[in-house]
Amino acid sequence: MDKEVVLKRFDTLAPDYDNYISRVDGYSETLDRIIELAEAEKPSIVLDLGTGTGTVSFRLAPKVKKVYARDISQKMLQVAKEKASKTKIQNIDFGNGTFSEPNCNEKVDLIVSNLAFHHLYDEEKREAIKVWINLLKPGGRVILGDHMWFFDHKKEPERREKLVRKIIETLGDPKRPIEEQIEELEKRDHPANIYDLKKFFEEAGFVVEKIEATLSPVMGIIVAAKRK
Repeated sequence: MDKEVVLKRFDTLAPDYDNYISRVDGYSETLDRIIELAEAEKPSIVLDLGTGTGTVSFRLAPKVKKVYARDISQKMLQVAKEKASKTKIQNIDFGNGTFSEPNCNEKVDLIVSNLAFHHLYDEEKREAIKVWINLLKPGGRVILGDHMWFFDHKKEPERREKLVRKIIETLGDPKRPIEEQIEELEKRDHPANIYDLKKFFEEAGFVVEKIEATLSPVMGIIVAAKRK
């Protein structure tokens, strides 16, 4: 991950992030599905990685004992803390943390992440997943919602470019050249192929229980469990 590029992006977006993210194709559907899957697990301790402004954490907190919400952007975390101060929710621990160094000293029942993991390069994803299995209690699960390719994007570059252009047209700045925005996006976004993600989880010792594509052609969910 190019941390400087990603931080600059999200520090800038932080004040209006909730409005921005709501316009991402498939985001709301993926969020709702993550919450549905998480609630079915009845977890007690949750680790939310790449929490952003805390959307997933706020949805889960009333139903669990504790949520550790981690992000690398202090400005995003500040927005999340301001939102928390306006509610009665007090069981979310907001703090700095990365996917591979989440700053969590307690074993958790569930690790969740929505629309953040794709900022890592594939090798970084693999290493983070190896860390996760040691953070989970026996039988604990990961529910990961993210941008991911459901086709071989390396062998079908034209199909990939078409989807990237669609994202820029929806979320980008109409006043700026689209090629310039594509170049920036490809510096910070590195979606994995779903089959590579499955392999990374299995290499780390997880059992992949579920793979779902959502309404967006580049959004999906993967659920993986640590053996009991």
